Formats: sequence, structure tokens, C-alpha cells
Amino acid sequence: MLCDRFRLGNGRWVRADGQDLLQTEPQPHELCGTRYPIWMNETLPETFGEEVEKEACVVGFMGTCEKKLPIKIKKCVGYNVYFLTPPTNCYKAYCFQYSTEDAPPTEVIPQPVVRHDLVRKEGRIAYQELQFICSFPPAHEDTDFYYQVVWYIEDKPVVVTEPVKNDSITKTNLGRSLVDPTKGYLKLGINIKCAVRLKLEPEGAPGPLSTLSENFFAGIEVKSTKVKIKRDEPRGRIDVKLTVPFGCPFMPDGSVENCGLDIEMNVPRDPTKCTSDVKAAKAMDLIGQGKNCGFRILNMEWQETVALPISFIDTPEYSLVLPDSPDGAFRIGMITGQKEGSPEWSGIELQDVFVHIADSSDIWQGKKCAAVNDPHMYTFDGRGYENQNEGRFVLYWGKRKDFPMEVQIETTACNSNRGIRRQPYCVCALAIRAGADVFVIDRCPNKPIRIKYLSCKENLLDARKETEMEYKIYFPSGTYVHALLQDYTGVRTINVHVYPSKSDHDRTGGLCGTLNGNMWDDFMGRDNNLLNGNEEFNRYWSLKEDEFLGNMNEDQLNALPRWQNAVMYCTCPHKQVQGDTPEEVGQCTEDAIVKCAKEDNPALNKNNCRIRSKRSAVKPFSFKMFKRQDIQLTDFDEVPEYLSRNKRETEIIWTKEKATEFCNNFIKKSQTYNACNEVPSVSADFLIESCILDIELTNSTVWAAGSREALRTTCMKELSQNTTLKEVTEEGKPSIAEQVKKIACVNECSGNGACLNGTCECDEGFGAKDCSMDLNKPPVVYGVNIEEGGLCDKRTCQRALVEGYGFLNMDTLQCSLTVFQVTENKTIVGDVMEYMVQAEHDSIAEVFCPLGPARRRRSVPRGFVQGITLSVANNGRNFSTHHTIYVLDGVCQDTVNVSGDIQFTLRRGYCYISRKCYGDGHIHETDECMNCNAEKSTSEWSKVEGCGLVVEESDGKPEVEPEEDSFPTTVVVIVLVCVLVLAALIVALILYRKKKHSASHSIKLEDRVAYSEVATHEET
Repeated sequence: MLCDRFRLGNGRWVRADGQDLLQTEPQPHELCGTRYPIWMNETLPETFGEEVEKEACVVGFMGTCEKKLPIKIKKCVGYNVYFLTPPTNCYKAYCFQYSTEDAPPTEVIPQPVVRHDLVRKEGRIAYQELQFICSFPPAHEDTDFYYQVVWYIEDKPVVVTEPVKNDSITKTNLGRSLVDPTKGYLKLGINIKCAVRLKLEPEGAPGPLSTLSENFFAGIEVKSTKVKIKRDEPRGRIDVKLTVPFGCPFMPDGSVENCGLDIEMNVPRDPTKCTSDVKAAKAMDLIGQGKNCGFRILNMEWQETVALPISFIDTPEYSLVLPDSPDGAFRIGMITGQKEGSPEWSGIELQDVFVHIADSSDIWQGKKCAAVNDPHMYTFDGRGYENQNEGRFVLYWGKRKDFPMEVQIETTACNSNRGIRRQPYCVCALAIRAGADVFVIDRCPNKPIRIKYLSCKENLLDARKETEMEYKIYFPSGTYVHALLQDYTGVRTINVHVYPSKSDHDRTGGLCGTLNGNMWDDFMGRDNNLLNGNEEFNRYWSLKEDEFLGNMNEDQLNALPRWQNAVMYCTCPHKQVQGDTPEEVGQCTEDAIVKCAKEDNPALNKNNCRIRSKRSAVKPFSFKMFKRQDIQLTDFDEVPEYLSRNKRETEIIWTKEKATEFCNNFIKKSQTYNACNEVPSVSADFLIESCILDIELTNSTVWAAGSREALRTTCMKELSQNTTLKEVTEEGKPSIAEQVKKIACVNECSGNGACLNGTCECDEGFGAKDCSMDLNKPPVVYGVNIEEGGLCDKRTCQRALVEGYGFLNMDTLQCSLTVFQVTENKTIVGDVMEYMVQAEHDSIAEVFCPLGPARRRRSVPRGFVQGITLSVANNGRNFSTHHTIYVLDGVCQDTVNVSGDIQFTLRRGYCYISRKCYGDGHIHETDECMNCNAEKSTSEWSKVEGCGLVVEESDGKPEVEPEEDSFPTTVVVIVLVCVLVLAALIVALILYRKKKHSASHSIKLEDRVAYSEVATHEET
């Protein structure tokens, strides 16, 4: 028997379609399947939406209303709902009856299927609405039934349609509702199913419901909620697919607009920590123009599976760093963006995707490739050999065809020792390439030193400064090059180390060999053919002069094969993106290593890159004041000696035994060796051998410090990547990494300072991170704005690039600016001003001088072009040679060659008035009767003909009325003006004679103007 004691819980709302609670006195016991029926002897509410409180009666042995239960009734459209209070015991149940006396149909419709369709809806703009169809075969043809569909969303019946005949069956479709869930669906991303029943009359008793249809998911299905990615193959994808189309507006011609649906992504993480991450492909077509991670699905392509590329972005550490989650997986959240006019598609949260990272081989860990001067070579797998050859060579070559990566070196003769021993060779230039991007460090003899990007079209390389003499250049893969600059008597050299990443396994070539753990196959060519000995190996990987990246011209650089990765990966928001205000995403790169891991060292500037992805909109000048090839190096200083002890070293003949004893003592008794001796993967054996070979080659110990520094370089690299060395193993005692960093100073401070907590405290008069530079010796300057030929366009001229050598990253690094004005033929006119500004250090070969003070003025100057003479000092006192640049307005000013002398001119069709450019015909801002008329004057405003005349009509004819005679007033004004001009000329002449000497020479110290004293009227 039925019992409602437990089925109703503490009471709940119920609905019985086509039936109402029994309202007449019931029959005796066991009516409607229960022993004690519950009925109601009251009327139903008559107003829609009205909720009333009633009492129901329980039939008992003593009467038909032995006990009363409180209930509530609410009248709805086509039915009533009841809040039923549970009876106190069994077997008691509420009895319902049909509202008509007709018997309900008994036929059962077969199980229906949910389908969908886009239906045109009219409005201010016609649009498509997604509707769902409960599809089933019609009932028996002999009876004209009504069909009623019950729609379920997430297994709950929410919409019951009005009964309709078969010819109106589309009225049972489930459409969209903006507010009422009983009228339609509010949002997609839902499971839908339906059932159907028959009626003889719209208000009649319904027949039995059909079997419920299978659930139909209407929304966006994530096909891959678990993605596995290998650490050394850090690419994967997320597949999603729409199960239903989305509607779009109709165009005026009746066609459907090709609209899209955006899906935005987020990767939860702590943004304050530098840790590994998962990035998503840059959303090129997403609303916001790539500001979001995500993708867009077009309505015409809704049936296609969309594959979203993702990438694991690693840290440089050897240990795999994973999220702090139970299974170490990255969680990716996805949500649809705002779709105008379609709230049902907006803000739908998709299933989370969990990305699992599998660790890779550790064969790359602790490995290095080296060219340590005079170049003792060392492959990734640990095979040592010599390359005592002059020329250019491929040191590192990436085998991945679509991702060209290369490191080239150039060697030059060094320390010949007057023929006592055979000639050694040293690395003097380094060129690094990824795709079409090239970075070069060139210190070879007889040409200006360069530390700069030659090409940065793809923004793939990331050059970082550790010290003035140390640089790291990162490939997108995480592989990086460490360049240590060292100056010896007569030559500037570079010690080069290439440190591999996990993606280099079996994918390297060049003089570094193949990284696979087998040193005996390292001497290999591009086609994997083994070469016979190191001489053949060196020759194979040698380059012609024009093949060296550092020697390439712009056409050659532009022709370099590009990086073929079609996808750029972006850092996604760490929180869910809601609505149409997506979080700005600033990091979209090809990098496989998190950027924050490199930010301990400042990035070198790319603004002076010769070839960029975007060209300047400023007009080029016709002639340069000079060209890079015009620079003469004969006036520049010779290379300083590296170690002071070498000046005092007496001439001796070194034997192998003496060299071995010296090198063992020199390296093993150094602070660097004592600090790094216990660090795994750091061995001094190869470097001691290199030290011995150097002495045998040169009969000198001049290279010994280079071997010691190579040991420190490798040691510091291990400390940064081996996470176990950063762990505190003993309470109260710092980690091994901290202990080593406190005592391992750069070049052991060159003997000119003390190492305190890992930093050199230099002696008086010395500077640089290793205290190797004499501060009283000014830096060498080759030129200013060399690429622009000593010119600068005022619209982009915020600072000047000074190229040379010996610039130190110190607070006392200063620029001296002397500012003056010149006429078209470069004659100086007006005042000369001098300023001191803080220089911006980029590298030992380049600094930037801010031109803010020089670009400000007190009044309108008299000249045509501004000139600025610059010099630089490391200590703020001893300045370099002076070099001049000229600041032009490229809109209307240009250069011209006058018999070999570069002068200045005004472009055709322009005026230059009060230091501003105006195109021909430009009207004065405050006087419409004045304009730029280049035919009349290019330096003053011209009167517009016919402007300002008063026209009157006389006898029907227009006449020009002359202005009133103002002769007397005019004469007085003219006389006064002449007197004032004459007085000004006399005063100017006196001042000119007094200041003539100071205008042609440097300004006295007391006449200098401090940065803060300069007026703030900006030139425009």
C-alpha cells in the first residue's frame, strides 16, 4: 500500500498533471491504493499565481476527517501545485483524481529522440534561435490525439507544453526563455531529455508518459579532459566540439551573418611565484585581438572539432616542477565569452582539463659544450679536443629543420710569444641565431666592438647581462649560451659555453657534437656521417667569411629561414575571465622556459636592432653625416693587460711539469675551486688540462685566470639549476648554493678588491663587477647613433645610443650633453647649453644618454636644426671623446650633400615656422587669414589673399571699402618699433662680444645648467 510518510520528507511541493487533490468525501478505506486516504473538502484557488493555505482530511476508523493536515495550493497555467505535509504514520497517502470523467488514453508513444534546429525569430533584428525537438512517431491514425511533451533539464521536469494536435507539433519545441525556466532553457551547457503523452482533450486526463529519451548534451563538449605531455616534447592539445549550432543575426539581404563564439581560458596558479606553467596558443581571431587565451568558433564551422594547442612552459631546474595539486596536474578552466544577443551562450563554464606532465631523460643535466681560450673544445658528451685554427666555425647547430638554431664563433691569432711556440688562436666573436633573429658579440681586432642584436624580427632570442663582462643568450628551447669576455695583452677574447636543455637530446650538431651520452660519435657531420679526427671535424664545421652571421648585410639577414612554428603560446589569466573585460595578457612568446626564471639579469635593449619586425613611420633622411665603415680605429686605445702580475712576469721557459704544478696550485687553491669542488657535475680536470696546454702554447700563464673563470661559470650554472643544492639540509646552516655564492666572486675581483658575500668591493680607482677596470681611464667611444649616421628624428629622439667600449654599470656613469643650434649650413647660432645626465647602461659596449634636458627650451631658438655633442664618463669626471648628433624633424627637414659636406634643407612643400613643420596651405591656428605658403615664405606665415576685406554693395554692385586712413597712428607705431629694434641691436652686440669666447669653447663650470634647472617647455 502507498504511504506518503517518508516520500514527502519534511513537506514539499508536488504537481499531478491533469489531476487535483480529491475534493469530495472519499469512499471508505483503501481508496486509491492506500489504507487511509487523504482528501480535501475545500475549493481550489481561482487566480493565477495565487497561493492559499488549506486543510486536508485523513480518513480514519472513526470518520472521514479524523485528522487534519495543513497544505498549500498555488494555481498555475493549466495545473495546480500543492505543498503537502507528510502524515504522521503509514499507511496514509494523498489521493488525486482526474478533472474530467473521461478515461485517459492507454497508448504509449515509443521512446522519443531529442533533436535540434535553428528557427528564425523576428525582432528589431531578425535572428536565429536554437530550438529542441522531441522527435517521435505519431500515435495510431484512427484517433485524433493531442500530444503533450514534458521537457527535462538535468533530470528535472521543467517545461510541460500545451497539448496540441499533430499538425501543430512544432509548438512543443523547447525554445529559449530569458527569465522563466518553465517556459524554456535559460542557458546552454545542459543535459536535455523529453517524454511525450497523449490526451483525448486538452484538459482531459493524460495517458502514460513514454519512456524518457536519452540525455542530449546541448553545449560545448570537451573531448580531452585529461592531456598528457612529455617534458622534452612539451606540446599538446585540447579538443572541443559543439553539440549544437549557435544562432546569428540575419543580414538585410536575408543571409545569415558569419558570427563566432569565443571561449576564454584560465590556468589557476600563484602569480607571485616563479614556477612552471601551461600556456595556450595565441587567440589570433578572439575578441580583444589576442588579449585572451582561447579560441573562436565560427557558426559555419560549428560541427568541426576544434583543437587548441597548449604548451608546457618549464623552469630551468633539473627537477620537474609541478603544481601543488593531489595528482600534480595543471588545471585549465574554460568559459564562453559574452555573446551579444545570446545570453544562453554567455558565461558557460566548460569541463576542466587536467594536464599531466611526464618527466624526460636527464641526459642533458650537468652537460656543457665549451670553447675555452685559446680554444680548447669540449663536446656535450665530454670529449675534449683542440681547435687551434683561425677562421669561423659552427659551434652549436640544432637539427630540428623547422626551428633553426645556431651558434657560430670566430677565432683570431693571440699571444704568439714571438715564435717561441706555435701560434695559438682565441675566440673573438660570437654570433647566435634563432630563426631570422641574430645576436652578436664581436671583439675581433681592427673593427668596432659590437654587443647587440643584428636582427630581431621574430623576437626569439633573449640576451641578458650578468655583469659588464658576462652575458647569457637564451634560445626559445631553454638552451642558452654563456659568454665571458676577457681582455689579454693585445687581444679581446670570449670564453663560450653552451648549456643544453631537455629538447637537445639527439638533436645537436656542430663542434658541440651530438648530445646522446656517447662521446665517440661526437665528430659527426650534418648527415650523421662520422668524421676522421678533430682536424677533419674542425674543417667540416668551418665557415666562409660571408657565411658568418656577424658579417651578413641586411639582405642576407632578411633571407635567413624563419622559425616555422605556426603557434605562439601565451600566458593565460590565473583567474576566471568573466564578461567582456578580459585580463590583459602580455607574454606571448615561443619560449619553453618561464620568463621569470631569467629576470634576475636585465635584458639587453632591442631598440637599436638593425632589422626589426616593424619599420619606423618616420621619413628616412637622404644622407647620413657618416657611415659605420667610416669609423677609424687608429685613434682608440690598445687592449689593456688583463692581470697586473703579467706585467712583472719574467721570461722563463715553461716545461709541462712546471705548467702542471702551476695550474694545479692556481686552480685548486683558488676560492672558486674551494667553493665549487663538491658541486655535482663540476669538474676542474678539463680546465686544469686546458691551463697546462695554454702554458705550453704561449710559454705564459696569461690564460690561467680564464680556466679558473670557466670553472666558476659552470659552477654557478649548476647552482641555478640543481634544486637539491638549494635545499637546507642542516638546521641553522645555509644551503650549498648559498654557501658557494657567498665566496665565489667574479674573477676573484682581479686582485683589485675583496670578495664580500659574493660581491666584489673594489679598491679605490677600480670598477666593474670584477674590479678589473681603471675608473680614471675614460671609456672609448666610436660614435653616437651610428646606424642613423649621427642623425636623430625629434619624434623618436628620446635618447642617444653611444657605442664604444669600457662602459661600466655604475651609479657614476654620466653623459655630458652640449646643446646648440645651427643654420642650414651648420653655422652655430644662439646660446650653447651644457647638461649632465645619468647614463643608462646596456652593455660594456653600449650606453644610452637620455636627451630629455636637451630637448627642452626656454624660448624659441634661432637655428634651423639642433645639435648635441655627447661624451661619457664612468666616474663622472674623466670623459671620453666628444661626438655630435643632429636632431631634425623628419616631417619637413632633410639632409643634403653640398660638395661632399652634409648640410640641412627643408623638404619641398613645407614651411618651418617657430620650429614646427607645416604643410603647404596649412591655416594658422588663431588667424584664418594667415597660412603656410611655401612659394612666398618657408619661415613665416603668409597673408591669405582676399581674406579680411570688407565688401559692400553700391548701386547693386559689390565694392571693396578701403580701411579708414590711419596714417598718423601708423607713423607713430613705426617710429617706436624702430627705436626699440635699434636699442635691442646695440645691447645684443655688446653681449655678443662678451660671450664670443664662451660660445666657441666649452662652457665654464659655473655656467652649467643642472638637469633639474632646465625649463620644462617641451618642443613640439
